[in-house]
Amino acid sequence: MDRDKNDTSSNSGIAGGFAGCITRFICQPLDVLKIRFQLQVEPLSEQHVTSKYRTIAQSTRLVYREEGLRAFWKGHNPAQVLSIIYGVAQFSSYERFNHLLRTVDTFERHQSGRNFVCGALSGTFATVITLPLDVVRTRLISQDPGKGYRSSVQGLKLIYTYEGVRGLYRGLGPSVLQIAPLTGGQFMFYNIFGSMFRQYFNISANETLPAIELFICGGLAGLCTKLLVYPLDLAKKRLQIQGFAKSRQTYGRHFVCDNMFNCLYNIAKQEGMIGLYKGLYPALLKACFMSAFYFAIYDEMVLILNH
Repeated sequence: MDRDKNDTSSNSGIAGGFAGCITRFICQPLDVLKIRFQLQVEPLSEQHVTSKYRTIAQSTRLVYREEGLRAFWKGHNPAQVLSIIYGVAQFSSYERFNHLLRTVDTFERHQSGRNFVCGALSGTFATVITLPLDVVRTRLISQDPGKGYRSSVQGLKLIYTYEGVRGLYRGLGPSVLQIAPLTGGQFMFYNIFGSMFRQYFNISANETLPAIELFICGGLAGLCTKLLVYPLDLAKKRLQIQGFAKSRQTYGRHFVCDNMFNCLYNIAKQEGMIGLYKGLYPALLKACFMSAFYFAIYDEMVLILNH
């Protein structure tokens, strides 16, 4: 879909929330594996038999054997609420920012730049609103069975009680730093790939791309942007489990850091530069599928709602 179409903010919000809900459910198992890989200090390699998680296949079998099928949807409830709120906030604010920036002559002439700025602003706005849910989701996924929080509501209450507002916003720095280029890049690459498809298949700007092309554009956009900002996502996850060591004692060594820069430095020092990309494979799969489903479902929903 051409991002310049005058969709109403309400339709964009509904479509964004619906798209976020469906894609989160589909991709949650990959998210569980990604987060566990990111939080493991020991190497992710078949050669390191002392590491709990070594490969995607081995980890999938291990999680299923130790915790059952439901473990792949750990943290799903806060993640689902997060996706809905995030989707509504992101897409509705994107359309508002887009409408506002079109009144600026520079952005009116440069569509890719406008898409990037609008995506970055809307992503940052949505991230600040939903970060507490992301913190509790990460902890639910990473805690030992039978320990930690019984539910996301209890988790939010306990974090606020013992760690204050700061605890609910652990990892805010890398979250904001990564979300601007990540979300802005997604919208920018999505529109670039969409324009390429239109040109190649001779589809006019007034016509909607077929679902398969929307899916491919979204997948490529997610893949390109995730590669650029991945170390920041890793730092965010490591920061979110600080002060939570007692509830995750079966996952190997606990990583300690004070802030984003200290976190990145310690990872590189203790685990090597490759450590900054732990969990990259499931992360790329997740980013590719989530972005593809997200944009494809969103565009189809907007089309339905507008008619």
